[in-house]
Amino acid sequence: LATAAPAQDGPPAQRPAPESPAPGSLVPESPGFASDAPAATSGAPEQPASTFLFLNQERILTDSETGRKLLDEEEAARDALRGDARAIDAAFEDEEQRLTELRKTLSSEEFRARADDFDARVVKARQDQDARSSSLAQDLDRRRRAFYSSVAPILVKLLGRYHAYAIFDESSVLLADDSLNITGAVIAEIDAQPPAAVPVPPATLDTVPAPLPAPGRAAPAEGDQ
Repeated sequence: LATAAPAQDGPPAQRPAPESPAPGSLVPESPGFASDAPAATSGAPEQPASTFLFLNQERILTDSETGRKLLDEEEAARDALRGDARAIDAAFEDEEQRLTELRKTLSSEEFRARADDFDARVVKARQDQDARSSSLAQDLDRRRRAFYSSVAPILVKLLGRYHAYAIFDESSVLLADDSLNITGAVIAEIDAQPPAAVPVPPATLDTVPAPLPAPGRAAPAEGDQ
C-alpha cells in the first residue's frame, strides 16, 4: 500500500484571484467593455458592461444648443401672445373709460346698447385669446416631441456603444451608479451635429391665429364731435 502523504503544517498556498473590473463602468477602455479580442475559450457569452443606462431628459433640452434654441423660440412666442393680450386689454380699458364718460350724454337705451356691444366684444376677444393660447401650447408640445424624436437615433447609437439593453429617464431610477448616466454623452452628440432647426410638424407657430385687432373706439354721441 502507498504510504500516506505527510501532513502539511498549514493550508496549501492559493494563487491570488485576478482583480475584477468595477461593475457598470462606461469608459470604453475599461475592462468592463466588450473588446475586439477573441472571447474566452470557455464558450460563455460575453456580458455587457451594464444592462441599463439612464439620462436626464430635461437637461438634454436645456443644456444642448438645439434645445436652447427651441426654448428661446418658445419664450418669444409666449411673449408675443402676452404682448397682444396686454394691448387688447389696454384698448378695452380705454374704451370702457370713454363709455363711462359718455353715459352722462346718452339716453339709457343707447347707453345700454353700447354697453352690451362692449361686453360682447370683450367676451369674444377673451375667447379668441384663449383659443390662440391653446393653439400655441399644442404647437410647442409638438415641437418638443419633434426634438426628442430627433434625439432617438443618438440614444440607439449609445445603447449599442455601451452594450446596454435599455435607457431610463433619471426620474424613474431609484438608485444607480452615476457612471451609468449618459446625459452628458447625449448632449455632446447633439451639439456635434450641425445646429439645424428642429423638424417642425405640420402645425407650426405660423398657423397660430393672427393677433386680434385692437377694439375700435366707441362712436361719439351727438354733439360730442
